[in-house]
Amino acid sequence: MISKNHVVKAIIEKAKNDYDDVEIRTSLVEGYEKPGKIIIKGNEEKGYTPDVLLRSENATDLYEVELDENYKLDKWRIFSLYSIKQKGDFNIVAPENNLHHLKEALKENQIHAKILYFT
Repeated sequence: MISKNHVVKAIIEKAKNDYDDVEIRTSLVEGYEKPGKIIIKGNEEKGYTPDVLLRSENATDLYEVELDENYKLDKWRIFSLYSIKQKGDFNIVAPENNLHHLKEALKENQIHAKILYFT
């Protein structure tokens, strides 16, 4: 089975190849600064740390790796709204066999996210 750490390393490698100047933050791979907790203003107790945060001059992209179907919809909502405010994308990375359930969860809960998948 593929680990979250393995997927995060692949995201980082792709970011390094695709961007000339990008700040990479993750707590899942050594050598990187941990991203800060993203909260909803007025509710500082409820916040989440993304698996990967990529910040360029113009935008901030968030990545969340979901290896099973125990989705945390509150977390996704917060990440989606944050990404939009930062002119970036919220990306969910998941195994191909979870795609149908993932798409349904996003649609039913009106959460804006890009889906990246692997086999």
